[in-house]
Amino acid sequence: MQQDKEISKNWLRVDPFDIPVLKDAPKHQPERFSEYVELKDENDNVIGFQVDEQQYIFDSEGGWRDENGCHYDKDGQPAGWFVLHPGDIHHEHFYDQDGIYVPSDNENSDNEQKLGGDAKQIQKSEQS
Repeated sequence: MQQDKEISKNWLRVDPFDIPVLKDAPKHQPERFSEYVELKDENDNVIGFQVDEQQYIFDSEGGWRDENGCHYDKDGQPAGWFVLHPGDIHHEHFYDQDGIYVPSDNENSDNEQKLGGDAKQIQKSEQS
């Protein structure tokens, strides 16, 4: 289930090729999620939770994103950040907990086609 785009309006807008290391990212606040109401689907499976008026839907690994792009793992621990590409509210990028850009499989595939080589190797070379 995809995250509602309304929640992403406060996310940072970052082009990871210009900024491969995220600095001054929003602070994770796991304590905000200590009290919640479970959200269930029609088969009574837990699909997320609600805190105050905001709903959070679990991703395929059981984690979720907050309204600032902070990503939490299935145990509620900080796990990185999601940001949006400047000018495109549908193109998301992920930075790990150390603030390092992690290309998605789709981005790697697109970059390989554009650059004519192994995008992962190019990414490593740029970070070195």
